[in-house]
Amino acid sequence: AKSRRGGLFGRIRGPMRLMLSGFEAPIEIKGGHALSFEIEDKRLFARVCQSLHSELGEEALEPYTVYDDEGGKIRPAKAFLLVFNPFDLPWNAKPLMGKIIDRMEEMLLADDALRLSIEERGRALSTAVEEMGLQLQSDYAFKVDWEIAEYLKSFDFEVEVDEADSLLENLIKFLKLAEDASLKKALCFLNLKNFLDETELEEFFRQVFLSKSKVLMLEGIHDDRVFE
Repeated sequence: AKSRRGGLFGRIRGPMRLMLSGFEAPIEIKGGHALSFEIEDKRLFARVCQSLHSELGEEALEPYTVYDDEGGKIRPAKAFLLVFNPFDLPWNAKPLMGKIIDRMEEMLLADDALRLSIEERGRALSTAVEEMGLQLQSDYAFKVDWEIAEYLKSFDFEVEVDEADSLLENLIKFLKLAEDASLKKALCFLNLKNFLDETELEEFFRQVFLSKSKVLMLEGIHDDRVFE
């Protein structure tokens, strides 16, 4: 297995170290960098991928441990957000959109004028629906007050994805989502290099640097391309 580092060097935030059983050295994953780790043995590659997906850590098929920058262990479930298919990115994963909704709630609470304006519109919508219910025989009303979190969830508030966008465009948008969500986990892509040419990889690494994301790229084939 071989590792290659891509991207630019900048401010590091919360580096992580992945120690796989049987490997001599830990895999260091730093904010603002994309680390490409190659495992050319197909059976071992599959076992490592399965192990990370299982989130079983030291009990996994290929045991592993993740450490923070102070040497403390990170729970396996808190370590990685796996991306098996770059064409079906996990846009609505709880560590992403869940955090976005929390952040929007905080933004609303911090801006009284905006909060009052939105709540007024919410009450107007509720009133209009309740008035429509007067045409029915029984009595109807909303059981809970208007809340932005429930509103966003009810109407599927999410990242706008255009099917006509390229893979690189979606990857960049995904990195920005991770940045907006202040994602603490490392993004782990499987065989991503298969789908990006040299120019696209350079841009992907640049965007990783700009977003300060922690990115691990597990690759099942050898790639001679090296980016600094």
